Amino acid sequence: MGDSQVENLMANAFAYPWWVYVTIPLGAAFVGWITKIMALKMMFYPVEFKGIPPYLGWQGQIPKRAPKMAAVAVDSLTSEILKPEEMFDKIDPNELVKELAEPLRQTSAEMVDTIMMSFQPQVWRATPDQLKDVVVKNVEKRIPVAMAAMFDKLRGQVDQIFDIKHMVVTNLVRDKVTLNTVFQDIGKPAFKFLIMSGLLFGFLIGLVQAVVFGITNWHWSLPLFGLLTGGLTDYVALQMIFRPLERKNVFLGIKWQGVFQRERKQVVEGYAALMAREIFTPQAIMESMLNGPSSDRFFDMISTEISQTIDTQMGFTGKIIKSVGGRQYVDMKKQITDSIIEKLPETSTYIEGYMRDRLDLENVMVSKMMVLDSLSFENLLRPAFKDDEWIVVVLGAALGFLFGELQAQLILLLAH
Repeated sequence: MGDSQVENLMANAFAYPWWVYVTIPLGAAFVGWITKIMALKMMFYPVEFKGIPPYLGWQGQIPKRAPKMAAVAVDSLTSEILKPEEMFDKIDPNELVKELAEPLRQTSAEMVDTIMMSFQPQVWRATPDQLKDVVVKNVEKRIPVAMAAMFDKLRGQVDQIFDIKHMVVTNLVRDKVTLNTVFQDIGKPAFKFLIMSGLLFGFLIGLVQAVVFGITNWHWSLPLFGLLTGGLTDYVALQMIFRPLERKNVFLGIKWQGVFQRERKQVVEGYAALMAREIFTPQAIMESMLNGPSSDRFFDMISTEISQTIDTQMGFTGKIIKSVGGRQYVDMKKQITDSIIEKLPETSTYIEGYMRDRLDLENVMVSKMMVLDSLSFENLLRPAFKDDEWIVVVLGAALGFLFGELQAQLILLLAH
C-alpha cells in the first residue's frame, strides 16, 4: 500500500458519527451475550423435533441424543459412585420385614386360606373363626423370619436381578425433560460463566472491531467480527469452563481454575439432589426389578424362594400332602407364589420411606463425588458435551455473523 493510499485511507477514517463507534463494542458485547444464550437454548430445546422432518427443523442436541447423553450421565456415576451391592447392603432384612408387617399379615391369611381350601375345603369352612385366627397367627409368627432370610439371600445376588444402568438410562430417555434438567443443573455454574464471558469477550473484541471499521469503513468487518465474537468467545469460554483442572497461573500472574472444578460443591449438590429425587427413587428401583432386563431372573429367584419357604413352613405335613397329591400341592404353591408376585408393586409402597432413608442416596453421592480426583469428576459431565462442543461454537459463530450483519445494516441506515 503506497503513501497516497494510506493518506486517503486515514482521510476517510472515522467518517461516521461518533455514536457509531461507541455502539460497536456495545453491540459486540450484546452479540457475545445473546449468541451464548441462544446457542445454549438450542442445545436443550425444543425437546421434540419442530419443523418438517427430517432436515427442515430443529431439536435440542441433548434430547436428540438422549440415549447417548443418558448413558454418559450414568457411566461414571454407576462405576464410581453408586454400586447396587453397596446400596442394598444398607437394607436390613429384619427392618424391612417390620415395614412390611401389614402386607405380610394379609399374605399369611391368604396363604393359610389357599392351603386349607386346596386340601380340606369342607373342614376349613366349618372351622370357627377364632380357631382360624389361631392358625393364621401361628403362620404370621413364622413368616417374617422366612421372609427376612429370603431378602438376605436376594440382597446377596442383587447384581443378577437389578441393572442400575438400564434403570437410569431408560428413565432419562423416556423423560427427556428430566434429561435436560439433569444437564442444566450440572452445568448451571458453567453456563452462567459462558454467558457472562460472552459479554466481556464480546466487548473487548468490539473495541478492536470499532478501530478496524473506523479505519477501513468496510461494512463486512462487522459481520466477520460478529462471526469471530460468536465463535471464538464460545471456544475460549468452553476451555475455561473445564481447564485448568487445578488453580494455577495462566497469564501475567492471573490465577484460574476451570469453572466446573471451582464450583464443584454447587454442581455436586444440585446433581445429587436431582438424581435422588427424580431417578433413584424406591418406585423406580422396584419397577426396574419387576420390568427391567433382569426381571425374569428376579421372578425365578422369588418363585424359588417362596416355594422353598412354603416347603419349610409346611414341614412334615407338606411332605405327606406332596406324596398324596403332588400335582395339587405344586398348583397350590404356584397359586400362592403368583398372588405374592402380583402384589409386589403395591407392597413396595410400604417400604418407600424406609428405603429412601436407608439408602440416603443424595448424601452418598455428594460425599463420594466431592472426593473424586479432578479428572474423574470432569468425566461426569465433559464426555457428554465434548463431541458436541463444536456445535455450540458453530451456532455461536453463525448467530454472531447474522447479528453483525444486522448491526451493519442498522448503521448504514441510521448514519446516512
